[in-house]
Amino acid sequence: MLKFSNGLAVYLSGDTGITAEQDLVVRGHYGAKLAVINIGNVFTTGPAEAAYVVNSLVKPNSVIASHANEEATSGGKVRAGTKAEKFSKMANMPVHVPLSGNTMEFDASGKCVNGC
Repeated sequence: MLKFSNGLAVYLSGDTGITAEQDLVVRGHYGAKLAVINIGNVFTTGPAEAAYVVNSLVKPNSVIASHANEEATSGGKVRAGTKAEKFSKMANMPVHVPLSGNTMEFDASGKCVNGC
């Protein structure tokens, strides 16, 4: 968990799978509004498991897909048939995919306000 000076609470999933703490601690105690979740499916959640975590357990306002273990984008767009595309379609909140050289900014509620 990270907490920024603007009040934004961010969950960094790291190399993990589905855990009860994602509901009890990450959402219940810290109230994460933004999640950075690994979707690579190698020692971490894959797209379907990550979607379950954000939709049912953490329930953030926005998500940054991470650790996809693939070339997820091309020309600034998510590539068809990728884990990033699958996850983006399954998540119930805005999913932001990192792009090289692009800085994203989020407000205290987890809404992307710049570089989205």
